Amino acid sequence: MRYVAFLRAINTGNRRIKMVDLRRVFCDVGFENVATHLASGNVIFDCPSPPLPGDLGQIVEQGVGFHSQVFLRTAGEVRSVLERVPWTDDGDVVEVSFLEREPEPSAARKLEATAQEPEQLVVSGAELYFLRTARGAPTVHKEPTATKILQMNTTRRGISTVEQIYERFLR
Repeated sequence: MRYVAFLRAINTGNRRIKMVDLRRVFCDVGFENVATHLASGNVIFDCPSPPLPGDLGQIVEQGVGFHSQVFLRTAGEVRSVLERVPWTDDGDVVEVSFLEREPEPSAARKLEATAQEPEQLVVSGAELYFLRTARGAPTVHKEPTATKILQMNTTRRGISTVEQIYERFLR
């Protein structure tokens, strides 16, 4: 089965790794058809049974010397992420945060209520969709807000990055 591991906080601060080295870490433990996309910790691989995200975090830590939380999705789940984008593409910037698990409905609604116009937030399943109106513009919503309200970590990607991963590696 095909998987995507979205690693948190890769190539930020002193947590630097070349993608060729990250691919090698995944190959060395037996995953097949390993690829990476961009330098932000997106690893695509084949595995006959689903690995545990915590185990993948330990594999990364042993291989590169620092811990990175892993948010694992199947090819079908990535397709579903793209199908559930709540806005049409009209020049706005859409980002998606992958969550550890589906949050409690009350926490999801509380987080959505923190959005300040023109930004919008929508929690759908184990993802948080974020709409802002201009690339590079300052945003009111910050990832630590979601972490605090949902009581779990997240990792964010631009929806265009997720689309590229799906089109290039998962179709």
